[in-house]
Amino acid sequence: MLPPSLREAVTVTTAGATGVARMVIQGLLELVDDRAAATEATEFLTARLPGYAPMWHIANAVRSAEPAEALRRIRAELDHSVENTVKAAVTWVGERGEPVTFAPSSSIVGQVLAQLPAEIRTGEPLIALAGADAIGPTTVLNIRGTRELARRLPTLVVTTALKLVPAPVFDRLGAPVFEHIPLASFVGVVLDGEILTPGEVGRRAAELRE
Repeated sequence: MLPPSLREAVTVTTAGATGVARMVIQGLLELVDDRAAATEATEFLTARLPGYAPMWHIANAVRSAEPAEALRRIRAELDHSVENTVKAAVTWVGERGEPVTFAPSSSIVGQVLAQLPAEIRTGEPLIALAGADAIGPTTVLNIRGTRELARRLPTLVVTTALKLVPAPVFDRLGAPVFEHIPLASFVGVVLDGEILTPGEVGRRAAELRE
């Protein structure tokens, strides 16, 4: 029997990849003392969440010598990284001072929007924000509609390093609700609070090893 947080993780539609990652980590921490059960649950989740890059990092943690410690470290780093990314994105939008729109389904984007003044969230948008379910060396995986958004408006990706995966892992990710967008389509990527060029983010993903 899967813990409630894991059952919710495979059915929730409003949490975004970061929210799902938190649910998965919480559920696996409840199972981690039973190595076989934790491994089986991780394999099940990886199959049921085919578009979520964080599952690769989480699966590596479960396979590590100290899985509970590794999972808690990911959770702590994630909380810190999300906070820094939100602050950096709010600053970026504020400095532009232009009306903003967004690609849906990202909990981090939602946090950014909640901190923006009403006048920036209304009017004809001139800039955009998007989350990311995965980032490989050259491509972003995200909700359908993101490609068109990035084509129309300067779009900033707001995310964390938990979404970076090497090319072989990225190539296995995907689901009908997602689309692949060239990383170069975006004006930049906020990663753990750093505003980076698409090229720099791609290099970081390429340096990861499966």
